[in-house]
Amino acid sequence: MVSRRPILALAALAVALAPLAADAHAFLAKADPRVGSVIAHAPPAIRLNFTQGVVVPFCRVSVTGPAGFGGAGAPHAVTGDPLSLEVDLKGPTPPGTYVVRWRALSVDTHVTEGDFSFQVKP
Repeated sequence: MVSRRPILALAALAVALAPLAADAHAFLAKADPRVGSVIAHAPPAIRLNFTQGVVVPFCRVSVTGPAGFGGAGAPHAVTGDPLSLEVDLKGPTPPGTYVVRWRALSVDTHVTEGDFSFQVKP
């Protein structure tokens, strides 16, 4: 007679791990500047840190800001940090509210997206 214990043990393990697989996408863990922060001066770049590695060539980041804002470059990898990407800010970065919209392709091939804002004091 074949024992069912190994099969039942594997089934129980699969059920227990299923929620972990769903949480494996690359969600925004933190940003610099911080989400919702008010800062004295605009940074030269915005860094996004994710909960999982991202495939940078397939990620998109747009930054909008107040009148006169010079825009942002394309996202690029952060050397030695596979969980992060950066976008350089171009031209003038006047005081006001900046909105960062991101779309990330994680190494597990799932796409996540979101947005946040921060303010630069006058």
